[in-house]
Amino acid sequence: MQIDQDTLDWLLGNAGPIIRYRTRVELLKELDDRKVESLKKDLLSDSLVRLWLGYLHPDFTTHVMHGSKSEAFENAMGKLYEFGLRKGIGALDEKTEPFRRWLAQQIDHPTVLPFFRTLVAAFLSMTGYSKEDAVNTWILKRLETVYRFAKKGDFEDIYIAQDTFPGFPKAFRHKPLLNPALQTQDGSVLPSIHDVNAFLHSAPVIEDTQLRRKVETIIDFILRPEYQRLYPGYGVVMLSGRYYSAGWSVHLPGYFKSDERNDHPYQFAIHPDQPTHPSLLLRLGLMSRSRTAREHEWFKRSLSMLESFRTENGLISLPRSFLPEKKAGYWVNGKRMALEPGRRGRKAITCESTFRYLEIAMKST
Repeated sequence: MQIDQDTLDWLLGNAGPIIRYRTRVELLKELDDRKVESLKKDLLSDSLVRLWLGYLHPDFTTHVMHGSKSEAFENAMGKLYEFGLRKGIGALDEKTEPFRRWLAQQIDHPTVLPFFRTLVAAFLSMTGYSKEDAVNTWILKRLETVYRFAKKGDFEDIYIAQDTFPGFPKAFRHKPLLNPALQTQDGSVLPSIHDVNAFLHSAPVIEDTQLRRKVETIIDFILRPEYQRLYPGYGVVMLSGRYYSAGWSVHLPGYFKSDERNDHPYQFAIHPDQPTHPSLLLRLGLMSRSRTAREHEWFKRSLSMLESFRTENGLISLPRSFLPEKKAGYWVNGKRMALEPGRRGRKAITCESTFRYLEIAMKST
């Protein structure tokens, strides 16, 4: 896709340091080192960048690693990823060093839940550390585990009856129970959104033809209607005799058209057929990295929907519901989308909308 020069000029002239940096460095592939350093200096001086760098603390307790607060590792890292911070930027290297060390120490520790290793490895992969031994080792383990299941394409026996085992919580009665056979020592065989983030951002994976083919097989599995009709978040999992609410499935907003709604035996917590769900832009940005996804009707239809918000001067100006910024909420679910400060005016939203659209559309051609 060739970017209209007037659109670029407007974006670079009106956006803040984050969007200017990412537009120059990621979209336009700026090669002048002096210009890149100047842009980087402005980026690291930005109030949002400083704020979210401050939220990233080396606290490895579960409620700080994973949660809806700003201080949670996953939310701070998600925001810093979207701000364009990558390996080699000193401020990020310093902040992520304890987490990289933690993963190397805990990668085979039996008391650490696989989910937390995947969580840390995913965000480290996204921010450029995928070639580090511990990150790469865990990503390859997860890739093999998920690929073996996805290759079969078998959607039978994913769920079992709630009364199969004693003590199923009444609070979970509206959620299906996952078959314990889907759990391995490396985690569930079902792909999580964190797995897909890890795979599609991993240089060792994407640059290897065979490994890339395995990722595309997993994406094809996710794009099937049978997968998209699974309970969002997957449901309930039983681990060591205790029941937990599972989560982080790869459901795609807007996948089903209104006349394709499936009568599901459980009450949906998130409706995959709602195209304005705040995670849509994140899912499109992620899936734009996959050839299989870019060729799918869902992706093309969603991109066309974004284009319907084009203004007379060629910019994209989405409704605020696409770009929420909440005080509490998970980044991965699209609850923390701000790239610009001072978002009360329409200009900031138009800057964000236009940049996000270009980021997605440029990879689809």
